[in-house]
Amino acid sequence: MSNVIKSAVLFVGALMIALIVRVVIMSGSHQTKPVVDTQKVLVSAADLPQGLLLRDADLGWKAVPVAEVAVGAIVAGVPGAPDLKGALLRHATASGTVLMAEDVILPNAPGFLAATLKPEMRAVSVAVDDVSGNAGLIQPGDYVDLLLTQQMDRRTDSPDLAVSSETVVEHVRVLAVGSEIQRPKSGDATDAIGNRARTVTLEVTPRMGEVVSVAARLGSLSLALRSFATASRDPDASKPASSAQRAPVWAGDISRAVRDLPRAHAVQVSAAAPAAVAPRAVAIYRGSEKADATATAAAGGDSTPPPLPAVPPQR
Repeated sequence: MSNVIKSAVLFVGALMIALIVRVVIMSGSHQTKPVVDTQKVLVSAADLPQGLLLRDADLGWKAVPVAEVAVGAIVAGVPGAPDLKGALLRHATASGTVLMAEDVILPNAPGFLAATLKPEMRAVSVAVDDVSGNAGLIQPGDYVDLLLTQQMDRRTDSPDLAVSSETVVEHVRVLAVGSEIQRPKSGDATDAIGNRARTVTLEVTPRMGEVVSVAARLGSLSLALRSFATASRDPDASKPASSAQRAPVWAGDISRAVRDLPRAHAVQVSAAAPAAVAPRAVAIYRGSEKADATATAAAGGDSTPPPLPAVPPQR
């Protein structure tokens, strides 16, 4: 029995030693990972050109170690951090670049509208309503076409030409809607900024400004929103290659009913010579004698009436 007890004691001792060695090895191999604090900073979500009005798709957040956060970076959750949406980018920015307040001109800064204009461009405002302004859905930074619709019934008697519509200005940038020069936040696209606006300010060339001024006198203006889906975010590069004038659209091009209306008959002008007008008889008095100027002229006499007596000088 003593041998069995000794063997059992040795086995238990060896098992305990093995467990102790295993615990020591595992504790030695386990390394505590250091805790690294990070903060989310605002960065550009794509390559952005100079002069761009920033929108949500242009901005993103990137986790950066606290020790690497640059001075002046916009950190998520920090009270009082500036909102760069709708701001004007001062210079071109590569994708992933940390954006700071110094990189943009904020919408509430003095002279923001003048700074938004590209060189040799002008700002012109046009009157709109809820229909012609796309029900307030057009926002600063969008690109639009300007359509002119005219009532031509006073200028023509043809029903086909009673109404005309044409695009007078293409691909111009919206600078302001009403007095607002900043895009509304997400979910507020149909708030009071668009529904109360009665004017839209566009960025145009000097020639376009003249065209808009004349078009506003000719008829009603409407805005046609253009897509943001362009090959480049550069405003200059995204302009249409062709600016050829397209033919206007007339009422008869759209409505078959207008084309089937009866035409007004044109006034027929007689080709015959106008009838001779009989001369009026002129009576000439010479003292107590009366003569007919027409009869005198026919007899070959002088039909010129005598001169009027001279007015005596005033005393």
